[in-house]
Order: sequence, then C-alpha cells, then structure tokens
Amino acid sequence: MNKKYLLTLLLTAYFATFLRFYINNNFVIYIIGSFLYGFFVSRIISKSKREILLSGFCSCFTSFSAFIHVLYQFIIQGYYLKLFLYLNVIVILNLIIMYIGFQLSRKIT
Repeated sequence: MNKKYLLTLLLTAYFATFLRFYINNNFVIYIIGSFLYGFFVSRIISKSKREILLSGFCSCFTSFSAFIHVLYQFIIQGYYLKLFLYLNVIVILNLIIMYIGFQLSRKIT
C-alpha cells in the first residue's frame, strides 16, 4: 500500500468520526450511513476508492460499537421490550434505506 492511499483512508475515517460527533444522534447516523453504504456499493468505482468509502467513511461514521452501546443501555435499564423493538426497527429500516440508496445510485448512473 502506498502512503497516499493510507493518508486518504486516515483522513476519510477522521472526517467520518468528526461528522458523527457533530450530528450526535445515533438513529440519524444509522439512516444516513445505510443510505450512503447502499449508494456507494452500487457505484462502479475502483477497489481502492470503494475501500476508502466503505471501510474508511461508512464504518467509522456508523460505528457498530455505538449500536451495541445503545442496546446495552436498554439491557442495563431493564427495557427489554424497547431493546427488542429498537433492534428490529434499526435492522429492518436500515436494510430498506440501504436498498433505496442502492436503487437511487443505479438510476443516476
């Protein structure tokens, strides 16, 4: 790997993390991240750009650990029904939003 690629990956991840803290709403972040992931997956781009956008930006932006933290808080507080509903709503809604991003990207191309 060359230095330019690694620097671009690092800056993209940094920007995604900064944007995540700026928005500061996990639900909105999950929706935006799923849409962008679907959008980027559909695009015909080079392997390095795909890695930078998906691994660098989308992974740092959506952060699986934040998702697990929210679920863990529901368990600690004893909100098992909220846990079940939130988990299902997030997964199903994000799959739908990702599909919309995928289809929109294909229509633009």
